[in-house]
Amino acid sequence: MRAAKAAAMSAVTSGKMAEFASIARRLPAMPISRTLSGTLLVAGAATLWGISGTAARVVMDAGLAPDRFAELRLTLAAAILLSWVAVRRREELRLTRREILAYACFGTLGLIGVQLFYFEAISRIPISISLVIEYSAPLLVALWVRFVWGRRLPWLVWVAIPAAIGGLVLVLGVGNDAGSLSWIGIAFSVGAALSYAYYSLHSESLMRARSPVSVLGIGLAFGAVALGIALPWWSFPWSVLSEVAATAPVSAPTYLYVLFVVIVGTVIPFAMFLAGVRRVRADGATVTAMLEPIIAGAIAWSLLGQVLSPLQVIGGLGVLAAVTVAQLSRARFEAKA
Repeated sequence: MRAAKAAAMSAVTSGKMAEFASIARRLPAMPISRTLSGTLLVAGAATLWGISGTAARVVMDAGLAPDRFAELRLTLAAAILLSWVAVRRREELRLTRREILAYACFGTLGLIGVQLFYFEAISRIPISISLVIEYSAPLLVALWVRFVWGRRLPWLVWVAIPAAIGGLVLVLGVGNDAGSLSWIGIAFSVGAALSYAYYSLHSESLMRARSPVSVLGIGLAFGAVALGIALPWWSFPWSVLSEVAATAPVSAPTYLYVLFVVIVGTVIPFAMFLAGVRRVRADGATVTAMLEPIIAGAIAWSLLGQVLSPLQVIGGLGVLAAVTVAQLSRARFEAKA
């Protein structure tokens, strides 16, 4: 008798649990959980970008020009991503004429532009100044979202973004390099900021119809084709890939550093960034990505023994606090909406 009652109670409990699970699946994800997962994805992307920066520097020190490096990087990354999409989401490779134009702009003006403009900028002005200008992109994104798309943002976001930019100024020590400026270099830095803002905003629109991996793979493919036309492959300096750069922390052929940048610095972090954009949207993702210089500095401090000044520590904590405030205010704002 007791066994029968226990079995009946178990059946009822299982039925209720199944009913609750069914209801939970139909409910939209809570804004705070989406904000947390999106923020972690973008922070992870920023970490990988910070780690791969040293490897990218080694490749260029070996003698590979920035435009050629971008061409090889985009082509290999596109091949990896499109191979995955062809197996898992083949239907997402079909593009309409309108989509072809959209992805061509996304790949060239966005994904190519942000790399080439940045590399041209740092060849003319100190990297600290170039980074601060490029990381003004979150402000450009927020202005576009508010006044062009008409999407309201919490007032704390408008406080957090300038605060984060101010923190970056302290971390990067911009004041020490202010005497060596080139207006052309500044113009390229502004171009990098515009390209960064553009591809962040455009990716949000493109991901309404496709997955982040598909959007990234197709965009990189268009960018790689454009660079292949501008820089024919038959003139590529293949011999550089077998060289060992004097600045390499580990003695290895340059092509191994290229593969590291392609996988760890391109395929994985860009896919994570776009997945983050899907959760916290372009305005939230670009703010979180401002952690990249902070993470790179923390890595240099912990692994390379680089000394950080008190101002750099204060600036880093300021950026971290600003990003946290921005994301929490967004989550609460969307929960109330």
